[in-house]
Amino acid sequence: MPSTLPEELVGKYLAAQYQVWIDTTSVVTLQIGCQSAPLAALLQATGNRSAVYVTACNPASEVATSQENRSAMARLYERLACYSNHIYRGTGIDPSGEWPAEESLLTLGIDLSIAKKIGDEFGQNAIVWIDSAAIPHLVLLC
Repeated sequence: MPSTLPEELVGKYLAAQYQVWIDTTSVVTLQIGCQSAPLAALLQATGNRSAVYVTACNPASEVATSQENRSAMARLYERLACYSNHIYRGTGIDPSGEWPAEESLLTLGIDLSIAKKIGDEFGQNAIVWIDSAAIPHLVLLC
């Protein structure tokens, strides 16, 4: 089914930089369609074959308050923790600076269907799905 999202918005998702802190000193930046060697190493080291990068901030691309976003992220973390012990904090960044940075989570080992369901549950337009080759893919949810 084709997406109902405006092409400009999808373009922003595709251009975004999806940063994740693998440990306290290592920040990895994921780009849609580009294989990530550090992420491939992390998947291999943890015995996982997939991951999802998702936020609960600003549902439906409508700016929410800081308090609403913090609360939603806490709920998202709890939800993801039901499926994985490998959850890493991150920040989604709009390189043009037009959209505020969004706290996000990279979670290893979650099935794509569950990842989509969680994205829907938190009102997101899209998630970033990472396959076994450590290539991030934009998955539109509406």
